[in-house]
Amino acid sequence: MPEIKHNGRWDFHRHEYQTQWPWILETGKQMSIADDPVRPELSLEFRLSHGREIYSTRGAIVCIAYCNDIPKKVDDLNKMAGLDNAIFYTVWSYRKGAGRDILTLMLDYFKAEKPWLKRFVTLSPKTEMAHKFHINNGAFVFRKNKHSVNYEYE
Repeated sequence: MPEIKHNGRWDFHRHEYQTQWPWILETGKQMSIADDPVRPELSLEFRLSHGREIYSTRGAIVCIAYCNDIPKKVDDLNKMAGLDNAIFYTVWSYRKGAGRDILTLMLDYFKAEKPWLKRFVTLSPKTEMAHKFHINNGAFVFRKNKHSVNYEYE
């Protein structure tokens, strides 16, 4: 069973090795990484390998890598393992507003519970949807890469 932290402030699951997801949607569908529209090619093993975590709420999932630098592409996540930066490399939701909610929750959680993290940066696709999502949620463009954009949250 994944760790559940709910103490009035944090309400999410941190996934470790489980393939069965704890949240069932109102439609009766079980949440799954197979639904990831951003990085569907990434396996569960990749997402849970050293220096990576998956978190979920009742309506969204976010995958995070801890890196010592800011990656420009997914392959960089394998070369930059570290503790300085939280890299949000995929986030998706099953209902309107849930992506924003999980991102806000995780930023607040990391700032309170993982004070060694210096930066909170995305590894986002170069799409208008990703741009609007991150800019509307308080990020700024840190760097534009050949196949991705890094948005940074403070």
